[in-house]
Amino acid sequence: MKNKLSRAQTEAQIKEIFAKNPTPKEIKKVKRLAMSKNIKLKELRKKFCQKCLVMFDVNNSEIKIKQGLKKIKCKKCAHISRYKLK
Repeated sequence: MKNKLSRAQTEAQIKEIFAKNPTPKEIKKVKRLAMSKNIKLKELRKKFCQKCLVMFDVNNSEIKIKQGLKKIKCKKCAHISRYKLK
């Protein structure tokens, strides 16, 4: 029988995984955990590519800020994420 985690334990586990540099497989696991416990990833979801699940950093992403929009282009899969700036 699987050990059931509480919502707080799941949130702690998600933060622990994002503390180190997670692989796409680990990010997929985090997304699945968050969906199962109905946890919103909020700012964490802006730290990885939505298509290939690679963590953004200086080497594998291109950031442009223009007219109140922040565009992040993944250099691995060329997916563009757009976010409104506050």
